[in-house]
Amino acid sequence: MIVILLQVTLVFLIPFLIIRYSNFIITRWIGTIGTAYFLGIIVALIIFVINKFGVEFSLNTDVGEIGSHAAIAIAIPLLLFSANLMETKKLSTTVLKSFFSLLISAIVVSTVAFYVYGRTISHGAELSGMAIGLYTGGTPNLNAIGNIFGLEGTVIGVANLSDMVIGAVFYLFLLLGCKPLLVKFLKSKSDNVYAKREINIKNVDELDVRKFSISYKLLLMVLLALGMAVTGAIIGVVVWILLGSVEGKMIDLLVPSLMITVTVLGIAGSFSKKIRETKGMNVVGQYFILVFSFALASSLDFTRLQGLFSDIILLYGMITLGVFLVHSVISGFMKIDADCTMVTLTAGVYGPAFVPAITKQIKNDSLTAPGLIIGSIGYAVGTFLGMLLGLLFML
Repeated sequence: MIVILLQVTLVFLIPFLIIRYSNFIITRWIGTIGTAYFLGIIVALIIFVINKFGVEFSLNTDVGEIGSHAAIAIAIPLLLFSANLMETKKLSTTVLKSFFSLLISAIVVSTVAFYVYGRTISHGAELSGMAIGLYTGGTPNLNAIGNIFGLEGTVIGVANLSDMVIGAVFYLFLLLGCKPLLVKFLKSKSDNVYAKREINIKNVDELDVRKFSISYKLLLMVLLALGMAVTGAIIGVVVWILLGSVEGKMIDLLVPSLMITVTVLGIAGSFSKKIRETKGMNVVGQYFILVFSFALASSLDFTRLQGLFSDIILLYGMITLGVFLVHSVISGFMKIDADCTMVTLTAGVYGPAFVPAITKQIKNDSLTAPGLIIGSIGYAVGTFLGMLLGLLFML
């Protein structure tokens, strides 16, 4: 009981501290989600070492599993609520074509990677589908798809770890070497504007805790997100009953139903101005993403890590490089400039959080707002794309 209480305390306290000290050097370098995984991995590693010395000690797997499912089910609608998808109509044709290029690149490369290599490894179909969600919307989509497919926490955790390693290297490339390489084949900037008129959007990943305050309206939004999660769970249970109440199969239907329901309802909620303009939802949503991330990482089983990690990091490495190359080639054919190509790639691979840093690096602030919108669209569509393609791969 003491271990469970300590585990629950850490699962909810560590994410709070990460947000509270989001300007800490580690967090600035690898992001809040990366920090949550990093700290969770340290906890899992300590437990692994303790057991290596002959002391039997382990965390409660139910706390990690149930906590992670509940956290991400609440986080997804809160993040989607904040996404002003109505602003998409203000994007220029250049930006929309670039996002379309990214979608095609993620689908084509992930499909080729699956048939070339993914189908030879354990859970290759699911992981390839997760990659499509990852490279169109970011980490939340990866985790949502993994949960929809019912993968074990260790597999999802290793997928995140692989993405962290590859993502850190690739982000350095984006900051330092990407534009000098792209301008050899693409024009530097567009002669046209990236938005038809002024865009009204905020960064759904921005964590300005100094402006954060708990309000009655914010609590209602959290309860609304919780209600959506409960609705999804109930739908899953009903489907399980209708299919004959097979023992041991309820969770296989409940979790996918939960994730799909909160995604659909979260997108629907984002079109309501009253819901969308509630302050603080992005902070609470990010908090629950961090709860999910830390809970999952701290439950990693290092005895199964070695082979799994090498398989997944190779698969995701192939896809990352492939998406960049194909996206760049398509951009050339579509006459999309280097700046727009880079920003849409960043928005898809990393989500909205990293867009401002890239637009600042390439000195093109006019792409910041369009990049944030692309990141929000990626959140909305990435889960469904990855789920559908993953199902096709499994066939």
